[in-house]
Amino acid sequence: DDEILVKGRRWGGLSEFQETGMFSGGISCEAQVNQMCAMMLGICGLPAESLQECLEGKRVDPSPPTMEAYTTSLDASSSPADFEVLLMLIALLFVRPVPSSGSAGRLSLVKLGLLAWRLAEDRDPQSQFQRRVQSAVTGNHPYTWLPSLWRILRLNFKTAAQIFNQRASQPREWTFVVAGKLPKKERLMTLLESYLGSIPNQGGENERVNDLTMREAVTPLDVHFPQKTLWEDVHLRMVEPKGSTVLSFPLQLSSSSSVSSLEKCAEELREIMQLQLLVRLLETRLVEVLRFQRGQVYSVAVGTDMGLSPPKMGTARKGSLSVRFECDPTESDELVAATREELQRLRDGRAAFTKENVSAAVEQDRREFEELIHTNSWWAGTTLDLYFSRCFVAQPDVGSIMSLWWTARKETLESFNEDLAQQLLTAILPASGHSVVVAMRPKGGKVQAQSS
Repeated sequence: DDEILVKGRRWGGLSEFQETGMFSGGISCEAQVNQMCAMMLGICGLPAESLQECLEGKRVDPSPPTMEAYTTSLDASSSPADFEVLLMLIALLFVRPVPSSGSAGRLSLVKLGLLAWRLAEDRDPQSQFQRRVQSAVTGNHPYTWLPSLWRILRLNFKTAAQIFNQRASQPREWTFVVAGKLPKKERLMTLLESYLGSIPNQGGENERVNDLTMREAVTPLDVHFPQKTLWEDVHLRMVEPKGSTVLSFPLQLSSSSSVSSLEKCAEELREIMQLQLLVRLLETRLVEVLRFQRGQVYSVAVGTDMGLSPPKMGTARKGSLSVRFECDPTESDELVAATREELQRLRDGRAAFTKENVSAAVEQDRREFEELIHTNSWWAGTTLDLYFSRCFVAQPDVGSIMSLWWTARKETLESFNEDLAQQLLTAILPASGHSVVVAMRPKGGKVQAQSS
């Protein structure tokens, strides 16, 4: 009740800055660190320390845009009383570019800050483990590589500033969503027109390019799940022995969207919602087996990741489904075998999902949803996601797409049953499928990798 969220997004992200060559590779170092450089060099026309001093006593968080695989996103917030200040800072973000040069001392401090961040990533066991998981699941795709220390030392500040400034130079390419305790409509429209509506577009062209054109212009990442089963043990130094294990499977949806068919887009949407219910069922079952029956894990989580799947229309989404649990490092192998055995029991019907299991999952989903719809973050995030959904390409009206989403959710919850769950499970996780296992263990031996 006492906050206002502003979320923005545009097409184009880190995939546009892929490098090739003998002494380079992966995503450009300047692209990966451009946000951190901008924060330290100064955004909104002010050095970082001056901006912090100006905002003292105000509840405003003017976070700069961050680059993801295919998009660039902005998340900012403020109290209702400071909403005009937030809009002014967003406008300044676009009209006052980050300086590409500065005193030698300041640039050295920025490099030291980046080096400290990079070294901290190498010292943190969880960060190291997560990178190894990403590397294993993507077949060591260069997108998962962090910039080297040498690359940071040779950082081109001019290029980094240009990348950041280019992301915030064309407001016509951005979509903004505002949610929270907003002022009355007349006052709100005046503020939006005064600050966001007055931002000029570089080049003088103000007409917005349609979503399909911007979506198709995105450079895809050629990421593939490994074609054979892989097991990797990651031995890390840690104060207290702790084991984290991730068991991942390739995931690909059977339906795909179409520019000319809203029904195909709705079909893909329903499949995603069914997959979310299946993930909930799997997590509940594995918690029951691994934690309550065996008593060998601290926590179990099941999730999907399709964030690197190309956003082009007509292509089926792909990614991975992962089971993650924390346990005694010496029991990791045993628990992976137990997880695979339980998945096989689910497939062949020896321990199939029951009507009661499905009803409980659907009811839990409904209860959580009832809580979520009372939060500003859900409305802001969901509305922005719908603007960038494939359904919006087929029907470019967010009100109609929200209605379609709501209807698809209602139909999915009403039609989902144990037979559909069984069918979806065998299609997504076939018995003959391959997998990737990455296990974190205390350092004390060589890092082992097994494949079969």
